[in-house]
Amino acid sequence: MKQTVTVAMSGGVDSSVAAIVLLEAGYDVRGATMRHFDSTAMGFPPEDGLEQMIEQARDVCRALGIPHRVVDVQDDFRREIIEYFVEEYRAGRTPNPCTRCNPRIKWGAFLQALDTDFFATGHYVNVRNEDGLYCVYRAEDRERDQTYMLWGLTQEHLARTLFPLDNLPKETVRRIARENNLTVHDSPDSQENCFIPGDYRLFLRQHFTEKPGDIVFHDGRKIGEHTGLSYYTIGQRRGMNLPWNAPLYVLEIDAKRNRLVVTDDPDRLLVESFPIDEVNWLEGIRPAFDGMSVQIRYNSRPAPVKEIVENGDRLEVRLENPARAITPGQSAVFYREAKLLGGGIIRRDQ
Repeated sequence: MKQTVTVAMSGGVDSSVAAIVLLEAGYDVRGATMRHFDSTAMGFPPEDGLEQMIEQARDVCRALGIPHRVVDVQDDFRREIIEYFVEEYRAGRTPNPCTRCNPRIKWGAFLQALDTDFFATGHYVNVRNEDGLYCVYRAEDRERDQTYMLWGLTQEHLARTLFPLDNLPKETVRRIARENNLTVHDSPDSQENCFIPGDYRLFLRQHFTEKPGDIVFHDGRKIGEHTGLSYYTIGQRRGMNLPWNAPLYVLEIDAKRNRLVVTDDPDRLLVESFPIDEVNWLEGIRPAFDGMSVQIRYNSRPAPVKEIVENGDRLEVRLENPARAITPGQSAVFYREAKLLGGGIIRRDQ
């Protein structure tokens, strides 16, 4: 009997080609799509949003001759992702919802609802079984590598998951889709905040009222006013509209006092250490520091780690060299060369 594998179908080219690769490998392939929010309630136009994605996924499965189902995870998604997203911004932090959604929703409520031997996605990552441990490495196509988003996964998740696109360039993926007459061959890449149509700040306004507050220089002087803290992130240079003889950068978002702290000295954005919590190590234990680096945002270059020390209920990451604009709420993701080690959420110093 063939082993069953259910592909998380988004209606895009990556998950569609993942299903094709698995079919060619001889698996009994099924497709499934999450219904994780209400497109109309979120403000998507009728021709866009989740319902269109579901319809595209259903069309792809029909074309490939495989069954398709829709799994409703709206309650879990609202509690774990939407409410989290809003509260993080309310607290003056900049969240990364995808890194939370993957372990808690996609490999959580969604996978739990599937009766399948294996689960598969269209992520560009490489997984190897090394001495009984599932180890995650960056994809061959580094421009498409998505390991940063998967630091929250566990050995239990990885044991059940296949990533068929690990060594395929994007151009090859689109070519495979064209050769199989799939209309999604030229579909655009998905956006990060899939549940928000357009500007995330308009979405936040529906959940809490922004209050004007002070913009203060790093020495404490008031130099202007902001219209709402969610408009800003650490290191931001634009959007302050203040007369100043040098560029101003956001140094701190002080939600408790509803103030924005800025500086014209970019060196003040350099940080030698920072705390993290919600830590997950993919192999279940903290790895050795030698050769370890940390990536502090999705598109940043990894920075060498000097050491990691316990600091109460958090870990303190100490860097070999200062890094710029460490942002509370973002993910700190650890690597040794191409190998993903784990990650955590950046917090403020206490």
